[in-house]
Amino acid sequence: MRIYLRSFLVVLNQLRNVIILLIATILSGTAIFQAFYSSAYDTRFSGELIDSIFATIALLLAIEIYDFPHQGTVIIKLMWLIFPFFGLILIGIGIIEFGMVAFTFRYRIKAWNEWLAKTMNEHTILIGLGNVGTRILHELLENEIPTTVIIREDEKRPEFVQEMLENPNVAIIFGDAAQIPVLEESNVTKARALLVVTNDDLVNFKIATKAKQLNPDLRTVIRAFDQDFSQKVTELFDIDAAISTSAIAAPAFVATSYEDGIIQTLKSKKGEKVFHLIALSLKDSFSPVNVESFEEEFSITILAIDKLAHPDSDDKIQPGSKLLILGELESVKRIKNQYCV
Repeated sequence: MRIYLRSFLVVLNQLRNVIILLIATILSGTAIFQAFYSSAYDTRFSGELIDSIFATIALLLAIEIYDFPHQGTVIIKLMWLIFPFFGLILIGIGIIEFGMVAFTFRYRIKAWNEWLAKTMNEHTILIGLGNVGTRILHELLENEIPTTVIIREDEKRPEFVQEMLENPNVAIIFGDAAQIPVLEESNVTKARALLVVTNDDLVNFKIATKAKQLNPDLRTVIRAFDQDFSQKVTELFDIDAAISTSAIAAPAFVATSYEDGIIQTLKSKKGEKVFHLIALSLKDSFSPVNVESFEEEFSITILAIDKLAHPDSDDKIQPGSKLLILGELESVKRIKNQYCV
């Protein structure tokens, strides 16, 4: 529903000049009718405001619902001559403008995306459509998050870009995101977050800092290959997060080489600890114990017991239960060695 509202706003935005001119013409024509036309020229004219409005609209459509004021002033006579011609011009411009909007909507060309981006609000801006960026975009769309993507002309992948152009939930802007005018086209001042995941740390940092200047409240997350660089930019500059994909991947590879069943590896915000998400099956000989005691013994967090998510501290862990836990590698290994099949 939101995308249709945005599309409607885009159409209104493109036709605004014609609509404003039409409204101004109707108002001025109504005022002329009220001031200079009377029932002396046509007994059907009551002098009420609604009659003047209908008469003005009819003249713009070259329809004469009241008699020509032969004895009237020059102003009211000129209205009979000018308004049909002016109405024809307005209708012609309106048809051309609407046709252009309809055409660009049908084929999702550059102009439509630029218009659509200007209607975005509380959206996420994604810069970089490599392997990481593509996965991030799919994740954003799965969560129905309005997204504007900025990619360089020489970086676009035709098939994928065409797929995105056909998706009404995405606006695509072609250009260099390091240029402020391009960021402004993405409506960055009204965006909620900015994700910069190109293959160049310095470019990512440059784009994020420029975006932050335009919108100090913008949450900025950048991709960084150099872990030291990512730590420094978050400490010294106004970047909310700099994520090193290699630093995240390394612990996962190491942990998986030691233990089977690890689903995901996470690092603490300061990078001091590494936690692993893993599913475990307890032995039938396991002695029942409550969640709180088990978590304290192994310094872990139990996320689910069998099909029960977020168990309470006093819930019991039964023999043969399947656990979803989050903990450090040593804790995971201790539990597997003592209690798992």
